[in-house]
Amino acid sequence: MRQIIAIAILGTASAGPAPIGFAQEPPRLSSSPQPPYFGQPTPGIRPERFAPGVVSTDAIELNGVFTPDGREFFFTRLIDGVDTMHHSVFEGATWSHPRPLLVFPGRVRAVAVDMSVSPDGQELYFLGQHPHKDAPDKPGYDLWVSRRVDGAWSTAHVVPAPVSTAAEELYPVVVADGSLYFSSNRPGGLGGSDLYRAQRLPDGRFAEPVNIGPPINNEIGTGDTYVAPDESYLIVSSRRPGGLGNGDLYVSFRQEGGRWGTPVNLGDTINTDQHEFCPMVTPDGKYLFFSRRWGATWEETTAGDVYWVDASVLAQFRRP
Repeated sequence: MRQIIAIAILGTASAGPAPIGFAQEPPRLSSSPQPPYFGQPTPGIRPERFAPGVVSTDAIELNGVFTPDGREFFFTRLIDGVDTMHHSVFEGATWSHPRPLLVFPGRVRAVAVDMSVSPDGQELYFLGQHPHKDAPDKPGYDLWVSRRVDGAWSTAHVVPAPVSTAAEELYPVVVADGSLYFSSNRPGGLGGSDLYRAQRLPDGRFAEPVNIGPPINNEIGTGDTYVAPDESYLIVSSRRPGGLGNGDLYVSFRQEGGRWGTPVNLGDTINTDQHEFCPMVTPDGKYLFFSRRWGATWEETTAGDVYWVDASVLAQFRRP
């Protein structure tokens, strides 16, 4: 569970009004052309901190999500106990410096983290904690969505029922057909938090979420989970017995008949004695992003960074 968290977003420029939260054009990170991924040297099969000094800094950072066109990047930063969204523009082959972007009603600052972008790049889903009509006094963790309007991210709203409930909904992931995976502690699950799938309907709504069951869900509970666009594999953060640290990343591949295979620990190249979480694979399928934090709980966390690694590391864990 996250508390007092900031989200930073790096995004595209477009014609029309300035993105929400901008008083003027933000400064650029560089005046020289940069290739994708901030011009960073791409990693091999050993994880590296992503964009040191820009994304991974002395602050606590997590998440790492690109839009399908690779021109927007989202990450989260914890700064002085204040949760703040940031936004940056890619234009003329340069990335601008992250700047505040507020998408909650009233443009207020509130917890906003764990983002996922729809396949068409027009919807931004995230975990938020902010009052709304169904929880005006003591809001819990809910899934919110902001839509791109005239090139800018519009005011977000809570994803309606049957996705949202009085329970907590966490870590949304949108797959190729627009369906939504997320974790929830709603009644009827196998553990403290289970992974659910809500089918996207032709009219844009979501069908009743379905618990995907074991072996992904169990009595221990399911953490942050990335699901491939074609739903051929997923990566989950879990504290299953036999792990290396406070939370490890596991991969599960879809088997014949549609069932999920037993999750396999990604090993000590990826996992450490700390907490690995927030998995996400770039839209081109080339790189696995994940987060690592130092501390048994969020209150005890002293450091956190965003990492990336060549996604080819996943292939060795596929089982017949």
